[in-house]
Amino acid sequence: MKNNPGEWQEERNQWGGVRRFRMNGKIKEYEPTIDIDGVEIPESELEDYHRRKHEQTAARIEQSRQAALSSKTYACPFRGGGNNCKGASCAIFTGDRCALAQIAATATGDTQGKACPFSPYKCRVDCELYKNGCVLTAIKERI
Repeated sequence: MKNNPGEWQEERNQWGGVRRFRMNGKIKEYEPTIDIDGVEIPESELEDYHRRKHEQTAARIEQSRQAALSSKTYACPFRGGGNNCKGASCAIFTGDRCALAQIAATATGDTQGKACPFSPYKCRVDCELYKNGCVLTAIKERI
């Protein structure tokens, strides 16, 4: 005659931890556990553990991405072209970007590598005025 195990029950240990078990006849059968990264996880909680871990990892990646975006520094062509945009302390900075950079959604053509008339550097993607090219090229279309 085969014994049918009973329902899962919980018992607390002296440290306040909970361990699930069921009675299989006269034998106390504990729930199987899996050791992941030094943490013992009951088999019934494994899927939830993986879901929470995935959510935490995704949240950490998003935080890092947001931090990188907010800490990105732009080169100001009027201050020598170094990564020295002064942001909100600059007279032509409005909202979250240089007012000149807001002239157009994109430039009329890619200007990367061409000579910049305001800076000793060539046109580059980290310039505050660069949006697939120098946005100042769009002035003619806006007038």
